[in-house]
Amino acid sequence: MAEPIRNYTSKRDVREELRQKVEEAPLDHAQAVLSAYELLQKAQDHGVFDRLRGLIGARDTLIGKISEYANTPEGVRILRNGLAAARLLGEINPDLLDAVGKAIAGSRQARSERPASMLRIVQRLTSPDSRRALALLAGLTESIGRVEAENAAPSQRGIRVPVVVPVIAIAAIAVFASYWVGKNSSIQP
Repeated sequence: MAEPIRNYTSKRDVREELRQKVEEAPLDHAQAVLSAYELLQKAQDHGVFDRLRGLIGARDTLIGKISEYANTPEGVRILRNGLAAARLLGEINPDLLDAVGKAIAGSRQARSERPASMLRIVQRLTSPDSRRALALLAGLTESIGRVEAENAAPSQRGIRVPVVVPVIAIAAIAVFASYWVGKNSSIQP
């Protein structure tokens, strides 16, 4: 009867393989090793290692100062504002930012052309898209006013002037003043 063929494998010496790879590494990667040495020398010349040693040595002092500042009302507000800004950026639709960027680019191109008439500006402001944007701005100013009213001193809470009123007044004055200056300008395009 036939006997099965036995497969004999010798044991691998992993330590010997690693030692051989380490010995061959400087030859195989000579250019990389030389570049690393040059980088280390430049870091040494510019005092990078001294600064790192100083930072590591001053770690406890640095952490102490940061924690002291974080316990102040300003530090707490900075942390809260940072978290709120991160949440706000996460909620902004990228398409909206893209549209804003295109509108800004379009306004730059429109500067070289003749300015729009007041009638055309008012028509654009009464379009559904413009009304949506104006409603967003009105909501924003209303929210800012509400927070300011809540944080105001008790003696000032009775006086409620909407924040949007001065903004609209200044914008209207600026639009009419620029229209009047453009109409009465002696420089013709």
